[in-house]
Amino acid sequence: MNDIKEIQAQKNREAVKKCMKNKDRINIILPLGTIDRINSYGLKTSAFARELILAELDKMDRMKK
Repeated sequence: MNDIKEIQAQKNREAVKKCMKNKDRINIILPLGTIDRINSYGLKTSAFARELILAELDKMDRMKK
């Protein structure tokens, strides 16, 4: 049974590694309570940050041209 779990864990690690080849990752520290504020609007923190960052970059790209 442990062998099956280890094989599955290894497959999961490989899948994550493959997926992350096409992604950038950032880790940020926010003031205490920020996550609760985001969640209070029914939003997920990662999706919220991703959408804001991409929207701002698109706006900056348009201004740059």
